[in-house]
Amino acid sequence: MGALQSLPGHQEYIDLAERTGFSCEQIGVLHKRFKQLSHNEETLQRDHFNEIPDLACNPIRSQIIGAFFDRRNFRQNGEGTIEEINFEEFLVVMSHFRPPSLNMTEEQRESVRREKLRFLFNMHDTNNDGTITLEEYRHVSCCSPLQTKNAPSFYNW
Repeated sequence: MGALQSLPGHQEYIDLAERTGFSCEQIGVLHKRFKQLSHNEETLQRDHFNEIPDLACNPIRSQIIGAFFDRRNFRQNGEGTIEEINFEEFLVVMSHFRPPSLNMTEEQRESVRREKLRFLFNMHDTNNDGTITLEEYRHVSCCSPLQTKNAPSFYNW
């Protein structure tokens, strides 16, 4: 993605904006952040995410990081995981965190909702078998910030 060094509005920015819903300005900001995290390399690795302070205390940190390296989240019907991601892959995964646009039709909103639901499902289907097992569910619900030490738990069956 070396061409992204150019000014926003470049055709590559426009193509990425259409694919992700980000504005060209937002893509420029995210590209700068990508370059910071990757130490000016063309790809990001899992270890680079350790440099994000706010992510360190997130209870689903490992699922969030894993989502960036899960081929199912690149909108290409892939399977499995990868070791590195380029800027375009980073941007596609980041787009799952965007709120829906106010200018969408109801059909587009429904499509975005389904896509986000699939993304969340993929985050918690850690063994990539198409189902969320009881163990995967327990991991998600036990790590929830709503779960407290004193709260009764039905997970100890």
